[in-house]
Amino acid sequence: MYREPGHDRAGVLTTNESKHQMCSMTNSMLREGRMHVLKPLFSREPVRVRVRLREQLEIYSYQFKGAASTFGRDQTSLSGKVGGMKDDACICLQIGVLYTSPGASVMQ
Repeated sequence: MYREPGHDRAGVLTTNESKHQMCSMTNSMLREGRMHVLKPLFSREPVRVRVRLREQLEIYSYQFKGAASTFGRDQTSLSGKVGGMKDDACICLQIGVLYTSPGASVMQ
């Protein structure tokens, strides 16, 4: 099992910083043609999985939220949870990219 350094709970801690790093690496790999979806995709519903992944990747982006008051801070986060959509497949893909890439700074 994987544990983030400094945390007792097993699993990947998705923070704004780690999401930015995952997103940047995934974006670079997609643009460079270094990432492909396997054919055949091993799933009970391969066509549906491909469509869902594409939809989630298309909507996954920076979300901006203005401060609640004059003294508050504006907030920015990476998310695909827009208009009731989910981003689970997108996050899983990005975690796989980050934690299998040689030299990723979160790997220890």
